[in-house]
Amino acid sequence: MTINDLIPAVQAILQNRSDVSESQSNPEMRPSTWIAKAITNLTGKYIFEELRVIGPTVNVGPGLGLNGSNYLYPVKYFLQPGDDYTFTATSMVIFLDPPSNTVSYPMDYMQPKAITPLVNIPGGVPFKYTRYGSNFWFGVQAGQNYQIYYPYQRKHPFEAKLPASTVFIPDDWIEAVEWSAAERGAQVLRWNDQATFIHNTLFGDPEFQTSGGVKGRPGLLAGLLLQQERDQQTSTRQIVYMGQRY
Repeated sequence: MTINDLIPAVQAILQNRSDVSESQSNPEMRPSTWIAKAITNLTGKYIFEELRVIGPTVNVGPGLGLNGSNYLYPVKYFLQPGDDYTFTATSMVIFLDPPSNTVSYPMDYMQPKAITPLVNIPGGVPFKYTRYGSNFWFGVQAGQNYQIYYPYQRKHPFEAKLPASTVFIPDDWIEAVEWSAAERGAQVLRWNDQATFIHNTLFGDPEFQTSGGVKGRPGLLAGLLLQQERDQQTSTRQIVYMGQRY
């Protein structure tokens, strides 16, 4: 499915107005642009299996980082060519037994401020990481070469000609994309009452929105599930109780 396949539905939601057209001279007035922005917004909020990938396995170790750094590595080393990411699918994974690489362990994310005391400690295993700008920081510094890979959700890609772009969204989320795109279109066209109607269709009536979903009529988004939620429905859950002395 491509963006071009979604345009008729957006036009229909906007009652087939003649100005809802790809022939508009301003790209911001075209349905394909509204659809692309709706996709970008949704894929920046939710995890979709269609966008989850695993990056290459990267060697980290003494002097292997940016300009010979022991802790600083460009993000692009850990991503597929041309990718950026929106979510970490799980966490970075490090192999603890080089060179056989049969024992893997999930790494933990830390805020830049929290990891700062670790990045200059040499000779250990880098179990922690953070992102700062276009680079990852690892702490502590690796005392030998290790291999790390990164499962992530990539940012949704688009073609230079937007209508030809493939849509990496589950089929049951397509309607949400179409209505979200139509809301953007109604706003651009200054069709405020239709924009309000479409917004309520997506997010529920005002009572539902203001009550946090406790009261009122839910919207289209409320009934949608992510693949992870479906996969977990028949699985058992483990609860760990913790007590604290007082």
